[in-house]
Amino acid sequence: MSDTEDPIESARETVIAAMERSAETYGMNRSYGQLYGILFFADDPVSLDELVAASGYAKSTVSSAMQSLERLHLVHRRSIPGEGKKAFYEAERDFWTVLQELLRREVQYEIDTMTSALAEAEETLSDADSEQAERDLEKIRQLERMYEHSDRIVSLLTSTSIDRLAGVVDRLRGE
Repeated sequence: MSDTEDPIESARETVIAAMERSAETYGMNRSYGQLYGILFFADDPVSLDELVAASGYAKSTVSSAMQSLERLHLVHRRSIPGEGKKAFYEAERDFWTVLQELLRREVQYEIDTMTSALAEAEETLSDADSEQAERDLEKIRQLERMYEHSDRIVSLLTSTSIDRLAGVVDRLRGE
C-alpha cells in the first residue's frame, strides 16, 4: 500500500472483493457481493438511489439484488420516518442469524414436506403385500429416521447461540 492510499478504503475493497467471490461461489452474481459489502460497511441504512450511486449498477439491477439478498436474510429493508415510501437497506452482520433463518425457513420446509410425503407413502405401502413393497417400505423408514434426526438438529441449531454450540463442539473434541 502506498502512503497516499487510504488504509480504510483499501481494507474495505479487500473484503468487498472477497464478498463478490463468495457470491459467485453460491451461484449469485458478483454484484450481489459488492452491494452486500457496501451495506456491510455502512453505518446507517442506505437508500436504493445511494446504492446505485455507490455501485454504478442500474437501479433495476440493484433492486433485484436487494430482493434476492432480502430473501436470503442478508439484508433488511427499512423505512425511515420522514422519507415516505423510500426503501432503505441495511446488512445483517450476524451470519449465525442468517444461517438460522435459512435453516428455519428453507431447510425446515423441506424437512416438513418430505416427512409428510414419507408418512403418506408408508401408509400406502403398509397394506401392500409384496417383496418390492417391503423393500420400498424399509427404504422409506430409513429416510424417515434421517429426517427425524435432521429435524432435531435443525431445531437445536435454530434455538442455540453460536457460542454455546461452539462450546459443545470444543467439549466433544476434548479441547
